[in-house]
Formats: sequence, structure tokens, C-alpha cells
Amino acid sequence: MCYHKSLTAKYEELVEYYSTTYSKLVEDLYAVRFHENGFDFLPGPVVTAGKPADIQMFHWGLVPFWVRDQAAATKLKVSTLNCISEEMYEKPSFRDAANEGKRCLIPCSGFFEWRWIDEKGKKKIPYYIRLKDQPVFSIAGLYSRWTNKATDERYYSYTVLTTKANGMMSTIHNSRQRMPVVLPREYEKDWLNPGLTKEDVLALCQPIDDTLMSAHTISKRITSKTEETNVPEVLDVQEYEELNSK
Repeated sequence: MCYHKSLTAKYEELVEYYSTTYSKLVEDLYAVRFHENGFDFLPGPVVTAGKPADIQMFHWGLVPFWVRDQAAATKLKVSTLNCISEEMYEKPSFRDAANEGKRCLIPCSGFFEWRWIDEKGKKKIPYYIRLKDQPVFSIAGLYSRWTNKATDERYYSYTVLTTKANGMMSTIHNSRQRMPVVLPREYEKDWLNPGLTKEDVLALCQPIDDTLMSAHTISKRITSKTEETNVPEVLDVQEYEELNSK
């Protein structure tokens, strides 16, 4: 599943790409991330169906409105970084957002996945995956607003939708055979259309053509507990002898 991604574009580049309104407040909160670990639950930019003219900063890891308290929210968001798109209308954590049309675009420069070299996954090699001709693209997501009743603070969050893997991703993410829902540029505005039916939404959640994608192996630094991972070097190519022997 997609728990690691990157966004290397500057804020003004996102404003231009999405044709959104410039906000000094959002610019001050925005940070380039060469590597983002979903389990850090950081705030990141999204463009929502509710406010398509704005870039907003929401936290990765969706917290639905009905969660009772902070402890429950902290526990739940570990399992809501991703949502299987085929199940979004049925799963309790996501069905309200799906049924209410709370869809969003998640700006991305690339994402990371691991390829298992052995059946048990003890030998894994990380890849960085991107689109060939787009330094920025959009992953489809759902979003939510939760109010902490103890503090009356509002918490805005999102989840990454996933779909079955295309041919390239089947080889890379060979343990799960899944990938993020990467929206073709021409369908991004459609995703935010409030008039979409359930059938329309599910039709957009298809694997993107793998001829539009590229991927390369990288170092295992993205899971390092001692080295900084939000550095340009995490995207550098690294070769592995295990792959050359296959």
C-alpha cells in the first residue's frame, strides 16, 4: 500500500498547476518533502471538492467525524492512511466521506514501494515511482473534518485511495498487487465534480496506463531510523545485484 510519497514542487508551482488562489498562510505552512512517511501524519497540501479554488493543508490519515475522542482518533488514523477504492462506500471509516462527495486531489511528485525478492519479504528493495512527463500529478483521495470535543479544535485529514496494480506496479509491488489511484491530468477536475455518481467515482479509480510511468531502485534510507530521510539523496538511483541475477 502507499505509505511513502514525495512532493518536490514549490508552493507557487502547485498554485499554477491547480489554478488555485495564492495564500501566504498556506505558503508559510507548506514544505517540500523529498520523502514523507505516512506514519508521521504530517499536514500536506490537498485540493478538495468543497474548495476547489484553494490549496489547503490536511493531515495524512483520515479521522471521520464520528470519532469520539483524541485517543480513538490517534488509534484509528494508523489504519486510514490508505483506502481500498473498491470498498470506500462500505467501510465505516470512509463511507461517510465517499457518500458525501468529499473527494480531494493529493499533489505528488512520486511515491515509494518495495519489491519482495523472497516469498517472506525478508529481502526487499525500494523503488521510486513517478510519471514520465509530469513533475506534479494527483493521487485521488477522500477527506474529512473531525472536531475534538474536549478542545473544540477542528482536525482536517485525508486518505489515499488505492486500486489494483497495473503491469509495472504488479512487478514492483509484488506482495500486495496494489497502487495509488493516480488520476490522469484530464480527469483531475472531474474527480472534484460534486455531481458524480457512485459509478462515476469508481470508474475513475482505475490503474493508470503504466507506459506513462517510470521507476528506479533507490537506497533503503527511506526506512532508516538514524539518517534524515527528507533529503534529495533519497531519490538517487541505487543498483542491486539481486535484481541483476533475476
